[in-house]
Amino acid sequence: MAIKECSEERYDRMLGILPPTVWVGKGFLVGESHDHRKCKITGKIAPTCAAFFAAFGKYYDGDPMTVVEFVHFDVKDLP
Repeated sequence: MAIKECSEERYDRMLGILPPTVWVGKGFLVGESHDHRKCKITGKIAPTCAAFFAAFGKYYDGDPMTVVEFVHFDVKDLP
């Protein structure tokens, strides 16, 4: 999975583009599906959405994730 640092402006722009699919303290998933694939946690086919994180005073842009993958993601694994 590729996660890279992004600007606060990009994070805010993507947050405002559509209502998030999920929005929790560590970030959000953009509110429109990117594609559908097998979830790495459940093994079931699920929609994926672009992932954005805010942690440690920085902002990150990540590959699309399912909701379950996003919720289980640990921000300690950010680059």
